[in-house]
Amino acid sequence: MIGVLADTINSDIVPLWCKKVSKWHGNFLGLNDVSLELRPGITALLGSNGSGKSTLMNLIAGQLYPDAGFVRVYGIDPWTWQGKHLVGYSPDLDYFYSSWSIKDFLARMAYLAGIEGKRIPNLLKEVLSVVGLSLVQSTLLRRCSLGMRQRAKIAHAILMDPPLLILDEPFRGIDPVGRRDLVQLLLQLQSAGKTILVSSHELEEIEKLTNQVVMLRSGRIVSAGPVSRVRDRLLNKPVEIALEIESVEKIRMLAQTVLNHSDVLGVRFPEGKFHVLMVLTRKPEIVSSHLVVVSLENNISIRRLEVVDEAPAEVMESLFEG
Repeated sequence: MIGVLADTINSDIVPLWCKKVSKWHGNFLGLNDVSLELRPGITALLGSNGSGKSTLMNLIAGQLYPDAGFVRVYGIDPWTWQGKHLVGYSPDLDYFYSSWSIKDFLARMAYLAGIEGKRIPNLLKEVLSVVGLSLVQSTLLRRCSLGMRQRAKIAHAILMDPPLLILDEPFRGIDPVGRRDLVQLLLQLQSAGKTILVSSHELEEIEKLTNQVVMLRSGRIVSAGPVSRVRDRLLNKPVEIALEIESVEKIRMLAQTVLNHSDVLGVRFPEGKFHVLMVLTRKPEIVSSHLVVVSLENNISIRRLEVVDEAPAEVMESLFEG
């Protein structure tokens, strides 16, 4: 039953403790002398590309071993099999065996995790219900939306009912409706007793999830505190939104329509990507909603709608200036 393992954990023990952790990738120092305590609830991890977010998350999940310092999850080394059972990890990857259904994927992961065969059907039924995939469990992964695949990864992360969840960019590429549903799912998991560390570039969703933010730059923690502090410093920083649509014939018409919006600073077409429109704005939430409305009004099918990595990377760097 979801939540049972969490109930067996001593509530007096800190869910996550990193002390003076460093990790090298060849000649590159990916994480540099990081110390961090994670308390129950949801904490957001922010930083530009290359800041060390994924390295830190892989260390916490026991996928990497630190070159210096140590990591403890409820007092246990996550590199050990006991520690790995305490962490559910959803990486920033979108690779699946596309011929499997959602249910096939989770069943195979359950077998690999050593869950007793006769327990798996009831376990999958419960997990699929928690993440809202019960009605589409037979859908092949190659036919799933990105939002459905993100939910499948979270379902995999909670299979062993771990008390700590590590979610790397779970909002990446999901449309506004999917983001809203994912926010509700994470809040539900928090209410079930999970401690969650989530990385994201989507500050709008982060504000709905938590007020606790840890910020990384060049492998170091440079700030920790309320998300409102980050939001205040980002208000006047422009970002780019990537809109990918089915119809290449309608992309220029869409660009012209979007340019008329008062919150749009400019548009461009990435070289060689004929289905993609890049929109520059200081108000990504408002403009994203406008893009959805315009697309629906013109019967344009959206493949992808997201704040792209490059612009947030520049924005994140600007947070640490001065």
